[in-house]
Amino acid sequence: MTASCFLDTNILVYSVDEKDKIKQKVARDLIVSLVRNEDAIISTQTLQEFYNAATKKLIASKKDAGLFVKQFSDIIPVHSNTVNDVLTAIDISDASQLSFWDSLILASAKSCGCSTVYSEDLNDGQTVNGVKIVNPFK
Repeated sequence: MTASCFLDTNILVYSVDEKDKIKQKVARDLIVSLVRNEDAIISTQTLQEFYNAATKKLIASKKDAGLFVKQFSDIIPVHSNTVNDVLTAIDISDASQLSFWDSLILASAKSCGCSTVYSEDLNDGQTVNGVKIVNPFK
């Protein structure tokens, strides 16, 4: 399973967040474009974090959040994190001072052959472990 673009959790969250219409449109347009070109991938971590954020920050019901998880996984290929991803994330975190969870996103992206991670939370323009970080909201 390969794609050149990995979507971080916040892209999925903004795509359903009614509070920020501008970011919602940017996130939706990005997802639609990448899905149309079969050029996006997410991970089990992305879906787990989305569910957590949706039920806590977006105040979605567990049922609705679960439906969103199902919809995302139906249209975007999902990478299941491996032990190698975890070990690589530990190395990235140690070398870069990024959190383990951010490092796991980058490790998973690299494992999938992605050259780009779309994220609002990481440093726009930075390249880590051969993966470039792009903030689509800038």
